[in-house]
Amino acid sequence: MLTLDAAAAEISSLEQRQRDALEACVIAAMALCAAEGEVRDRTRLVMECYGRYMRAWGEWEPAVPFGVFLESLRTDPVGDLLPEPAGRSPYWSLRLLEGDGSATPALTRLAMEASDHALNVPGLSSDVRHLHSVLRALGKLPAGARLSRITAEAVQHAVFRALQQAGFAAYTEGREVLVTQPVLQRRALSRHVHLTELGAYTVIPPVRQFAGWWAPCPVCNWTMRATPKGRRRAELACEDERHRQRGARFSMVQEDGEWRLKPLGELRQTPELKPVEGWVALSYGLWQWITVPGLLEIEVKALAEEAGAQARLWPYGDSYDVHITKNGRTWRVDVKTWADPQGIAQQLREDPDGCDKLVLVIPEHLRGYIGVLNRVLRRLGARVITDVDLIAEVQTA
Repeated sequence: MLTLDAAAAEISSLEQRQRDALEACVIAAMALCAAEGEVRDRTRLVMECYGRYMRAWGEWEPAVPFGVFLESLRTDPVGDLLPEPAGRSPYWSLRLLEGDGSATPALTRLAMEASDHALNVPGLSSDVRHLHSVLRALGKLPAGARLSRITAEAVQHAVFRALQQAGFAAYTEGREVLVTQPVLQRRALSRHVHLTELGAYTVIPPVRQFAGWWAPCPVCNWTMRATPKGRRRAELACEDERHRQRGARFSMVQEDGEWRLKPLGELRQTPELKPVEGWVALSYGLWQWITVPGLLEIEVKALAEEAGAQARLWPYGDSYDVHITKNGRTWRVDVKTWADPQGIAQQLREDPDGCDKLVLVIPEHLRGYIGVLNRVLRRLGARVITDVDLIAEVQTA
């Protein structure tokens, strides 16, 4: 199954003018589908993007006319929007906009990965500003750093190191809260002093609320994106494609003067609508790079214990994620929910002694990346398997 976790790796494989064209398309598409901001400002942004798109194609290979450009953003796969073929990856068969003009998961993900001008992207600007402010406060974001340089590892390392300074107990508690409670009431946040000082939580932005209400994803508990469908209806869906496939999609309608949620997928566990006032949430980047992988870490621990093993989360701080032992056998597990072989390898090269016998666990849906990851990482003493394979090993040990 194709996923969006490979975005960073796929973008890095593009030529510069292809990356420029992609960035222009991403920002223009976000401006077209966003409900935030003045129409005049969004129109000006789309025109600016078209100018950058034309420059990326060059004078010898002119880009399509403006009207065709707008239509292509709605109908064409990403690969067809770029000058020259973008490679054979099925990633480029994804589209930026849904049939109703709303953002696809690919668009949201690419907006976080590809944009030099992300602060101008409607619908993501508040999230991006918050992520920038957190990393600047931690001293991990050089002035003028482009967003595509904010990797999963950079965010995790900066946040976890800041929590570690408070001691192991505070570190473990803080990390677990970031994973299991990505949205908190303000008064509950005040009980977590180190998270308050970190500034990890912020107000819920307009793109994830409707009529003053928000709802948590039943899978990850983060606030779902709200796509208005008129004045009296909206669709709420998790930003994570796999969570939506499990049914994290709902219609928000007003009946008898009250707002209610109705399932649009197979998941019948309907979350409760909550007022925006009094709640704070992690921004998109912190949710994507801390909450989502953390859910798999906690699940791996639970499944290992069900298989008769002893398991411990984050045993040595930021070194690796789960320590598993059973019948004299040990697994030092580092969970990766993103598929960037070079990025993972670079991170491991910085601590080669810590790689020996390390088990990198990726989700089952990324099984197709095992071969290339193992070729890169085997010489460092690490091996790569899926979460399903890991639990099978533990069960048979």
